[in-house]
Amino acid sequence: MAYKIYLSPSDQTANKYAYGSTNEAVQCRRIADALEKALKRCGFAVKNNKTDSMQARVRESNDWGADLHVPLHTNAYNKKVSGTRIFTYDNSGKGYKCAKKVFRFLAPVTPGASENISVDAELYEVKYTAAPCVYIESEFHDVAIVAKWIIEHVEDIAEAICKGICDYFGVSYKAPAAAKAVATPAPTANTIYRVQVGAYSVKANANAMLDKLKKAGFNGFVVAGK
Repeated sequence: MAYKIYLSPSDQTANKYAYGSTNEAVQCRRIADALEKALKRCGFAVKNNKTDSMQARVRESNDWGADLHVPLHTNAYNKKVSGTRIFTYDNSGKGYKCAKKVFRFLAPVTPGASENISVDAELYEVKYTAAPCVYIESEFHDVAIVAKWIIEHVEDIAEAICKGICDYFGVSYKAPAAAKAVATPAPTANTIYRVQVGAYSVKANANAMLDKLKKAGFNGFVVAGK
């Protein structure tokens, strides 16, 4: 039977990113979608709730019998600090043990240096979920260069979290299939190979190069294009 992972991405649309005209909810839901895909690829059962209140999410997670509850957020502080932060109910239980696994893979991926696992038993989803909870803040979105990094590295964040969860449950991580290379058509008897020598914005320079080629014994011509 597959382990059940409950994903609870941020719904905080008011938390604006310092780059990209976006917000925490949009980007964390992108992370959740990528993580759902990665976890299912590795054999987990996943619920990815992006619409309900956190109270409703906790009820759904508990009713479903989740094996792990994972809130997904990005952080903000003073527009200078950045790094991975993870919160757990205590520093000895299953949530903490899983957090250490996730932190091991995620922290080296994210660019910031202010990184830690902290106990915060008053966070609603940490406090009231029946399953162990790993509350992840994947970087600080109030730093422009870091916000840009988050937007451009959603899949990297998701795969790192997935690796940590796999490690915790003793499940083999399955990397995404490599993109299929586009096959190069085999040459035929009628195939013509053309050699271009230079590209010029001034036609006189193109004509000068053509003269040099002809003097050297090569045929050539100038083609206009964009």
